[in-house]
Amino acid sequence: MNRLLTAADIVGASPKPGPTTGSIGLEPLHRYALIRTSNAEVLRDLASRRLGAERIDFRHAERFEAIVNLIELETIGLAFGTTTCDMVSDHRAADYMRVQIAMKGRAVSCARGEATDVSEQQFAVAPAGVPWQMACQGGHRRLTLRLDPQVLRQRLTALVGVQPRADYAIDPAVPAADPQARSLLRLLDFLTTQLNEQDAAFPAAVYRELEDAVHVAFLCASRHRLRDMLLDPAPMPDFGLVKRLEDYIEANWREPITIERLAREAGVSVRSIFRVFERVRGYSPMAFAKSVRLRRAHEMLRSGDPAVTVAAAAAACNFANAGHFARYYRATFGELPSVTMARAERS
Repeated sequence: MNRLLTAADIVGASPKPGPTTGSIGLEPLHRYALIRTSNAEVLRDLASRRLGAERIDFRHAERFEAIVNLIELETIGLAFGTTTCDMVSDHRAADYMRVQIAMKGRAVSCARGEATDVSEQQFAVAPAGVPWQMACQGGHRRLTLRLDPQVLRQRLTALVGVQPRADYAIDPAVPAADPQARSLLRLLDFLTTQLNEQDAAFPAAVYRELEDAVHVAFLCASRHRLRDMLLDPAPMPDFGLVKRLEDYIEANWREPITIERLAREAGVSVRSIFRVFERVRGYSPMAFAKSVRLRRAHEMLRSGDPAVTVAAAAAACNFANAGHFARYYRATFGELPSVTMARAERS
């Protein structure tokens, strides 16, 4: 790959000192640390083996430190990276799309000869299947979202109800101030926070639903020729669809309730499903699924079964975070789940 950028292109003559490993604290995805090093060659080796880098150059690397955290879920990947010095990296073509989100500082992403700023004002999207280059300012902190383009196409088909053409190209820049982009950022913040804090693995259904939500949020935030179909009102389906889908969720509450499953069951686009739920019920199908799971957890805790604990009920009902489960439970039933369980034990 021909060099398109240098670190000097984005940082000017004087480097900005970045944070040291000791001052960063608990960075995103710290439980999934891939590397923490003060040796540039160690980072080069790891980046070549795990991150698809063909070449990495550093500038002002006298006090070098680097952190890379990475987790790969079923359909998405999430990574956090930072270095204390300016860096330019050339990457081989990958089978996934990269969404670069700046948490601090500035970088430049370059694919197909087009350079895109990565800053707090803008996300950058690098397509799958082409070589890619990244130039980062010292101290730049970024979150990288990896998306499988085939899975993304499936989600888009379910959302709009038509098969997208192969060239529904996604623009390389996403304005961070856009309401849909802010929604994506909040969702990723929630997901990374849970991954940082969770002591045990999420129930499989929680992973699937959160990953599904990330795909939908990205499709709504990014610029492509089908975006208007996602955001514009859709024809209203028959109101009887709500009852049919509620029965479906009641029967399958232990499993992942994803947009694809709902769309297949309903025979309409997901945007139509959300519109009719909002019109008829005033809430989303996901909110209904949560209420069903809370009701099932309530039944478990009232059973008096000594094998049932609050944590076990939360996990069995696909709640990833025990604290959030307790808060939702109290808002619904007027008491903490531990109180319900204690009363059942006394009975």
